[in-house]
Amino acid sequence: MKNINYILFGILGFIALTLNSCDSILDKQPDYSLTEENSITDFSKAEAAVRGIYASFQNDSWSGALYMSLASKSGFVNWSELDYNMEYSQQNMPGSPTSIWGNFYKSLNAANFAINGISDLSAVAVPSEEERKALIGEARCLRAWININILWNYGHWWAPDDDEYGLLYRDEVVNLSNVEQKRLSVGESYQKIYEDLDYAIQHLNSFHSPRFVSKEFAKALKAKTLLYRAGYLNDKPEMEIALKLVNEVLDQMPSGLNLESDMNQMYQQAWDSSENLFVKYLEDNGSRYSSGGHSYSYALVYEGDRLPLATGATLTAGLNYGLDWFKNDPRWDIATGEVRAPETWDDTYRWTWKKLTRLGRYGGQQATPPDEMYATYYFRAAELFIIKSELLARLGKSSVEAIAPINQLRSMRSVPTLEALNPTSDSELMDMIFKEYFLELFLENGSEFFASVRFHNNGKPWVETIKEGKSLNENRMCWPIPNEEMINNTLMTQNPDLQ
Repeated sequence: MKNINYILFGILGFIALTLNSCDSILDKQPDYSLTEENSITDFSKAEAAVRGIYASFQNDSWSGALYMSLASKSGFVNWSELDYNMEYSQQNMPGSPTSIWGNFYKSLNAANFAINGISDLSAVAVPSEEERKALIGEARCLRAWININILWNYGHWWAPDDDEYGLLYRDEVVNLSNVEQKRLSVGESYQKIYEDLDYAIQHLNSFHSPRFVSKEFAKALKAKTLLYRAGYLNDKPEMEIALKLVNEVLDQMPSGLNLESDMNQMYQQAWDSSENLFVKYLEDNGSRYSSGGHSYSYALVYEGDRLPLATGATLTAGLNYGLDWFKNDPRWDIATGEVRAPETWDDTYRWTWKKLTRLGRYGGQQATPPDEMYATYYFRAAELFIIKSELLARLGKSSVEAIAPINQLRSMRSVPTLEALNPTSDSELMDMIFKEYFLELFLENGSEFFASVRFHNNGKPWVETIKEGKSLNENRMCWPIPNEEMINNTLMTQNPDLQ
């Protein structure tokens, strides 16, 4: 009982703190704490509750800790041996997955609090039913975003519907009466996610700021979710649905969302770049470093090459595969660069992923004005073009037609100048698309890992080539359910091979 109470206190207390720390990004300042007794009593509190979901992303779990781990799982880097080798288990976990699990479910709790509270508001408490539905649509889109991240990282996202290792699904605020729950099947999990996204697509407002989810993001997220599993299983009907959604967003690109011609400026602007469809913003309240997490601003710096390089050494930025691809690509000099060590006492420099570390913790805090714009790029518009190319290729279109979206993306960049791609075979086409995920999005949102297991090279998943022939065990593509959950939720089942 003590352990369960501790879990509940952590979940409820975290949401209370994040709700009460909301600033201008959240528009409405919550004036209450989340307890099991309170409720959403007016529309202002309803809006504050939704902003509280965004506030729950203000940690490392929803940023570099997650995406650096996925980069290691892909094999392009080896910053975590357990992730690289996928040798984790319930009793032997890397440092991040347990805290990531907990923070995912804290965010889910915030989403359920908002959805249920807004739904229960009386008609006289809302300006109109349309505004209620739009606000619920925003919260449900965020819930879908949370749930797909849980499934992608802790469930069998790749499996057919009847696979039993889906979500630990929750649609109520956690309390002592409902803390124990069984998992859904994979098919049931996707159904819940798509129900939320379909509601958001129908009722959520169109894009107005990348700091908030939108109708267009809901479509893009559904397309990406469909592609990950359909691409793995070669499910063409699902891919057709995904392509339709991508085309809808690209053909009706909302005002304020467009590709940046200068990638340097795009990263410099961080969350203010017009290329972001959804990005994590950190409020300028003196705690950006701690809210954003230490992975991008601190740990990632130390994963780079210490400068000056030793005699005979070469710049790698930590890559142990794909270095020749990246160093021959004009994006290398934009994505990487010199960054001062993040410790006050360490005045050395590292060559690392400057697009994410920026000046690093120390340099960023000492800059005038301070530079702590550690954006997490959940979805940039550029990814839509790569996804479209992949879908066209998997649906059997010609190499010329399939590579066209990526070439369109490349033609819209002036800094750097990117040459058009001209694949001469189907296999070369698929390799080019796979590499584009890596070159364009590496370390930003985990795309390189999911691409490494659904794209093939010489008949085997790319991840096996990257890891020098090490065989891929499907069951190890996700993390174990953390030990704390297994102990306190007796209805929970562990992922196979990860006990």
